Amino acid sequence: MGPVFGALDHVNHFVLRLIGVGLMVITLVVFLQVLVRFVLTAIGINISAPWTEEVARYVLIWCVFLGAGVGCRKAQLISLEFVVRWAPGWTGQAMRYLALLLCAALFLLLINVGYQFVVVIGRTELSPVMQIPKTWVYWAMPAGAALMVVNTVALMAEAIVSRRDIRDIGGIASTD
Repeated sequence: MGPVFGALDHVNHFVLRLIGVGLMVITLVVFLQVLVRFVLTAIGINISAPWTEEVARYVLIWCVFLGAGVGCRKAQLISLEFVVRWAPGWTGQAMRYLALLLCAALFLLLINVGYQFVVVIGRTELSPVMQIPKTWVYWAMPAGAALMVVNTVALMAEAIVSRRDIRDIGGIASTD
């Protein structure tokens, strides 16, 4: 299982780099929008860049879904853990596994719903300004949810294979 975890971690690292590029794109287009709307208008140059809002919104959607997918690998999504941590040994672990299984089921549902968006709505709907098919936007949900499922399963498998307490793997402060 070690090479599988390593390969998945390489994929996640690549996705994190994509998210970083996406955040740079968002920063640049929002800065451009502010520049065009306020600075240039203040000096008497009246131009518009309506596409910047769409680009920022659509790239942010992709960043959110992909980021959530990567966050599942080390249990870095927001959760309430006090009951799971308070419960003794196997009870707390069972609660964590159950929570992760329920999350994986939700992520599978998101794949299905996202795919339905792509197939039903995305093929006929165009973005208002750039006139691109919305499928490019709607694919973020099933793609991110698939990454969430894979990373959630990997988190559980890693705990089982390494015989570690699932409550101690991952988290925001984790270095493992």
